[in-house]
Amino acid sequence: MSEANNRRNQLSDLISQKGAVLSNPPMLLPANLFFELAGEEFGRRLLLTSGVNDVEYCLRPEFTIAIANEFLQSQEKNQEQSAAIGYMGKIFRQRAKGPSEFDQLGIEYLGQTNVDLTLEKTFDFALSAIKIYSPISQIKLGSIAIFETILSQIDIPKVWQPRIRHRFGQKQGMSRLLKRLSDPQTNNVGALPWNKQELTKVITDQMLAASLPLIGSRTPEEIANRYFEKQQLASSKVPKQTISFLQTYLNIKGEASEALSAVEALANDNGLDIKEPLERVKTHIKQLQQKYQIEQIIFDASFSPRLDYYTGIVFEVTNNEKTLASGGEYHRLLQRLGANSQINASGCSVWIDRLEQIINLNEVRL
Repeated sequence: MSEANNRRNQLSDLISQKGAVLSNPPMLLPANLFFELAGEEFGRRLLLTSGVNDVEYCLRPEFTIAIANEFLQSQEKNQEQSAAIGYMGKIFRQRAKGPSEFDQLGIEYLGQTNVDLTLEKTFDFALSAIKIYSPISQIKLGSIAIFETILSQIDIPKVWQPRIRHRFGQKQGMSRLLKRLSDPQTNNVGALPWNKQELTKVITDQMLAASLPLIGSRTPEEIANRYFEKQQLASSKVPKQTISFLQTYLNIKGEASEALSAVEALANDNGLDIKEPLERVKTHIKQLQQKYQIEQIIFDASFSPRLDYYTGIVFEVTNNEKTLASGGEYHRLLQRLGANSQINASGCSVWIDRLEQIINLNEVRL
């Protein structure tokens, strides 16, 4: 058996060693699942096709949503309360250059009651997989919980909170948004001359005059609602000191203890209580330092995976600026998929192709 196959077998065995069952969701999945739950940016990377019933499908772009959806369906039939589910297979995403097909390994812990223990297990799975191939050079952590706690306490109109939360993890998008908010002139969409009913009628007449369909795309009502939403956003100014605070917070990045001290000092200076999510991050960093030999642990205040379903603590393991594994907590996903209440969840994915590239590169150097 070749060394490459031996390592792949070790990855496969890791799933059962960590107490998980192997799952292999269909390669062709309903695209709406990912458009609704993974965000627009991720949606642009889907490889799409249409079925005979005009339902839009995509080649499997990731495993987490598909496995969470299957767990919910199983829960309804079998009253299953929790599960540990592993996977190892192909995912498909569009890229400007290079292949669109990748091998991924991962694990999902669903419905576990002890969220801290579950996150520990998630870290352990990712780091154990990477160690089969390479020493762990750097792990980066972020906390969506800290950011959401801050957002709930700072001086900011409620209408802007979901907009800013939606940009979290998208550094360029967040930067553009905060820059726009700091310039009131760019945030002015004009005075509103009509009520919603009158505006809808005007839009309808204009669409009919231009021979545009009233159904099948954005309806006159949707266009009117969007216009009113922009008016509401434009009339709700975000204080300059709030924008300055957010810019300062999102720029905090560095060695974990130093970065978290900066976060804590900034919160204290502004009268914010972030003790609970902050102490939780500190606890998990201490556990990582004690259990694993990691060259560098970074905390990045602006870091979040670009999948909208993540919550709590998130992480990314890198080597030479390449992401080898990523994951974290996503306690809201299953409820968004249809669960009646929040179901705790934590998981990670490991990029097998990138791990093998490290081995190949090291062999070339030798």
